[in-house]
Amino acid sequence: MEDLDVQIQINEINRKLDLLLSNAEQQKRDREEMADLFADLSIVAKDAFRQTVILLDKSQVELGHGQVSSLLIKLLHNLDTFHEMLDLMESARDFIKDVSPVIHQMGLDAVNKMNELDQKGYFEYITAILSFLDKFIQTFPASDIRKMEENMENLDGIIHNLTDQEMLARLNHATRAFREIKMDDKTDNIPLWKIILQMRSPEIRKSLSYSLRLLREIDKP
Repeated sequence: MEDLDVQIQINEINRKLDLLLSNAEQQKRDREEMADLFADLSIVAKDAFRQTVILLDKSQVELGHGQVSSLLIKLLHNLDTFHEMLDLMESARDFIKDVSPVIHQMGLDAVNKMNELDQKGYFEYITAILSFLDKFIQTFPASDIRKMEENMENLDGIIHNLTDQEMLARLNHATRAFREIKMDDKTDNIPLWKIILQMRSPEIRKSLSYSLRLLREIDKP
């Protein structure tokens, strides 16, 4: 019984020794890996420092030991700022990643809308308006615009009268008549007595009376 207890204790001791040796071996490997890492970083840092010195020399920039120390101290003092800057850059990257599909879709929608407007003729219409404005400016100089400004009261009256529905209907009827009825030698070259006979029509007399009243009203100051 005592021999069994002793063997158990020996096995436990061996197990613990194995764990200690394993941990020691792992720590040794970690130290070797860190040593290799520091060696590689040292080589990279030396090469970077050498290239920086060459660039500074080519640029005719001189740095003293005090300036380098001051720069390193400032960098160490602003480590938190650099961390915040890195966090901000990561946030910006995530934001761009999230918003990129939205921007892409907005671009597609804009292209589709522009194509729709082009199909409807909006751009051709705008081009025509710009051409009209160009000719308008060439025909009516600024002096004419200033004269129109001086007569704004009369222009206001004209525009106000044109907004009247009945006036617009009459103008529409008059312009349509001017477009459709053309001067014709056979139809309009008639004797005077036929014209006098047409004056017997109530419509003709009404039109003549209206025309005379209209001319009198236009002739008023």
